[in-house]
Order: sequence, then structure tokens, then C-alpha cells
Amino acid sequence: MPSHYTRTNTFMDIYIKKAIIHQFSPDDTELFLADKFLNITPKIEEYLRKKVERVYSDEAKTGIFEEENPFFNHITDDLLETSVTLANLWKEEFSISENLKTNDLIFIQFSKDGVEHFAFLRIALRETLTHLGGEVDNPIRLTQNNLPGFGTGADEALVVNLQTRKYHLIEKRIKYNGAFLNYFSENLIQAQPKISPKKSIKELEKTAQKIAETFNSDDFQFQSKVKSAIFNHLEENNELSPEKLANDLFDNNLTARLSFVDQVKEAVPEPVQFDEIDASRQLKRFENQKLSLSNGIELIVPNSIYQDAESVEFIQNDNGTYSILIKNIEDIQSK
Repeated sequence: MPSHYTRTNTFMDIYIKKAIIHQFSPDDTELFLADKFLNITPKIEEYLRKKVERVYSDEAKTGIFEEENPFFNHITDDLLETSVTLANLWKEEFSISENLKTNDLIFIQFSKDGVEHFAFLRIALRETLTHLGGEVDNPIRLTQNNLPGFGTGADEALVVNLQTRKYHLIEKRIKYNGAFLNYFSENLIQAQPKISPKKSIKELEKTAQKIAETFNSDDFQFQSKVKSAIFNHLEENNELSPEKLANDLFDNNLTARLSFVDQVKEAVPEPVQFDEIDASRQLKRFENQKLSLSNGIELIVPNSIYQDAESVEFIQNDNGTYSILIKNIEDIQSK
């Protein structure tokens, strides 16, 4: 069966090798197991590739499997055998959910940047697809109008670098006995992934605002200061140190600095480090300060000049209002 190679616009070289789809039915919690690999047409290749790409997002939790991890050791070169084993293990953990739906379970062998990878995608179906077996070339009948969630990510997804054992995980909690469980990480793969980059930064921002409110310093200037500090630290070394951020945000208040560090470490126990892709995503998110003024004017100021007094200055007037002075403008264009 031919493999499919694509250079993506997100700096990833994806080479789809094999894929197979099984289906889970909530009616009797049964698995319908395919016995043949997908015939990967260009349309299906695009579908699988985009699903895999979306796992590498700032919402993904990450971690590294221990060498003896049982789930990791079920992943072998035999994709058919691996997929059946993992589908059954997944069913055992997922079936306790109080809100069961029909799901497609997609297992993929692919290489990324020349390194072997494995992917497991769960897609909750809005429409039931037709699964076929026997002598049919394609064990699941997918048509252009029948690809589940073509433009969206999988409901849950695990991508594993088989060389380094590093994984990216998108998971959803299930409800069981009135409680919500992270069944995928805790029970299925039995691992403790790091909090996602997106959630890490949200916790940092939330904690900074909470501390600022305690010390009556939460205004637009402080919120902008938080964004600038995050941008500068990411640009410098792809990580966010609670101690260094505390020094930048609360430099003249020891109590605030200590409170910020303690509360951040409680919410985000692991060091907040980003790989190159995650860091570039966050830099793009924080590259500009966006300000909405009470008179209807909206300003977008690049973080690189936001704190440069020779470019822009924020002045608090005696009556409590603000004036914004934009300096040294050589040219103005209407867009």
C-alpha cells in the first residue's frame, strides 16, 4: 500500500504509512473491528494528516512514557494487532461513562521529521459510518461528505514519538458515579502528563491578576505588564519561571512576589517549558497589546515597543483619565 508524504505549513513533515479504523457502539458496548487497513486516498490522507497536526496544539498535555509503561509497550510494528489490543483496553475504561456515543477509533502509523510515530484518535460520530470487512479494499466506507469532523480536531487524541517516548495528549473527562474522571491519562495510558501550555499561561495570568487585586494594583497597565513579561520570557528562552515573572511583576513588593510564586507552583507544579512550536504559538499570541478605549478607539501596539518611552507613553491625568502619546511617527498609512 502506498504511503503518503506531506510537508505542512506548521514546520512538520508528516508521512502517513498505515491507518485502520474500528468502531465502538454504545448500544451493547461492542467494538466493530476492521480486518484491513484503510485505502489512503488523497482525500483521506489529508483528513488523517490534519487530525494528527491538530494534536500538536497548545491545548495538548505532554509527557514521556516510562520504558516499562504497559500501554506504550503494546505499541508494536504490527498496527492491526496493536489497534485491536488498544481498542479493547480503551473500551474497558471508556464504557463506564454515563454518556456513551458511537465513536470511531483511528490508529495511525506515521513518521514526523523522519522519526517513527503512532497516533490513536477518538472521534465521536454525528453520523454512523459503514464499516466493511472481508475482501473489500477499504474496511470503512468514507466519502467526501462522510468524513466525521473534517475541519476539527479529534475528540481525544494521543500521538507518541516512538524514539523518545514523548507524547502529546488531548483528553476529555468522562462522568462516572457523579464525578468527572481523566480516564485516558489516569487509567488507560497510566501516565501523569504535564499541564498544557495554554492552560499553564492561563493559570499564570489568573494568579497574577488575583495577587494584583489583593494589593490594589490591577489595572490595564498591570494587565499589559503581565503580557509583556510573558512575551519577553518566551522570546528569551522558551520558558516561564515563576520567580523571574514575580520579580518583573511585583519588583517592589516581597509579599506579593512570594505569594505569586507559591500559588503558581500550586496550580502548575512542573516548570513551564515550551518546545519550539509551542513557544512560537504563544509568542504570536502575545506579540501585540490590544487596548480598547472608552471613546471607541482601539489600539494595537507591538510588545517590542510597548514599554519604549520613545515610542508610546501612557499618562494618567489629574482628573483620573488617561492620555496616550504616540511619538516619532515618520509615516501614517490608512488600511
